Amino acid sequence: MMRIYYFASTSNEPDGVVKKILSQFLGLKELCPDSKLFLLMRKPPSPQMRKLLDSLNDVFIEVIENTGVSRIKARKEKMQKVIWLLESAEEDSIVYFRYPTADKNFLRVVKFITLRRNCLLVTEHQSLETKELLQQRKLLTLLSEKTYGRRVLRETTAFVGVTREITDYELARSGDRSKPYLVNGNGIDVSSVPLRTPPVFDGKNLDLLCVAQVAKWHGLDRLIRGIAEYKGDVNVRLNIVGDGSEVPNLKRLVADLKLENSVIFHGFKTGKELDEFFDMCHIAVGSLGVHRNGNNRKESSTLKAREYCARGIPFIYEIEDPEITNKIPEFVLKIPNDESPVEIHRIVEYAFYVLPNVGYTYEMRKFAEDNLDWRTKMSTLKSFLEGLSGKGGGE
Repeated sequence: MMRIYYFASTSNEPDGVVKKILSQFLGLKELCPDSKLFLLMRKPPSPQMRKLLDSLNDVFIEVIENTGVSRIKARKEKMQKVIWLLESAEEDSIVYFRYPTADKNFLRVVKFITLRRNCLLVTEHQSLETKELLQQRKLLTLLSEKTYGRRVLRETTAFVGVTREITDYELARSGDRSKPYLVNGNGIDVSSVPLRTPPVFDGKNLDLLCVAQVAKWHGLDRLIRGIAEYKGDVNVRLNIVGDGSEVPNLKRLVADLKLENSVIFHGFKTGKELDEFFDMCHIAVGSLGVHRNGNNRKESSTLKAREYCARGIPFIYEIEDPEITNKIPEFVLKIPNDESPVEIHRIVEYAFYVLPNVGYTYEMRKFAEDNLDWRTKMSTLKSFLEGLSGKGGGE
């Protein structure tokens, strides 16, 4: 039976990334019971994280902590612990790494896996690493990635990328386009979110919903400026559910434009309170400022788009998500990926087009169940990993 060791660097809080990794692993473990997950944390798990992990007590999950004071020492210590853990790994096991950016310590782990343990090494990639690090001005990490990244990627058995764009980028960096690869977008545990009960659209009032830890790259200022410029007959209101670093700036913008009745900040909501917002709003809002990240990405695979799909709410977005937009284009509205104010009249026209279809919520939910659920995603991954026996790869 295939044995998979899954390693992922995470925060010590149960944030969105942690929850995504846990959902992914649970889906994988259903198919590959011998799989093990190792969470690499710089700090001990918070009480909330410990509670979450304890609730999964029948699943093999181990936390790798460290005592290193500096970030460099912490990284070295964690990677040394990975090597110790893999000392007893069976040959031909699969070591699956959510790519942690490269340095000499990770390169040491990679060489240990591929040379001494004779295991297969697969790395999963969520971004265009060097471009993202440059945009974030993480220059030391960028230098390390440029120094060691290609050497790491040359040693890997195969790549998994959440978009084709990312996978092509990693293949080019590795210098070997013949490497096996899989394009496998992010997923969602569809059963974890309820199907919404959509409100009636009377043609007079249109409620938009954005659920996010609001940052600049969500681009909500574009939508707010669009509402300020809109002169149509439909009363359009934006509901922002969530906190985040950009919220104070957006509140100032709303005050300057005198839009307090059109843009409502509801703060962080969860559970039934959050469900109620999905039941009261007509159209959701995805990220509208991804271009601000400066990495010129053309594709995305966001968790929020998958949640919107699973709940059955049409949404607007800026950047292509091929798994969704190429397959159910009628339920998403793409806007230009630039700094222009969002043209609200286009959203209104879209509302008149899509909302009268009384079955759209069920169609979106069924699509999510069949294509976006983690069980489906991990079945695809399992088949790919089983095929990594030197025969090549590809989609």
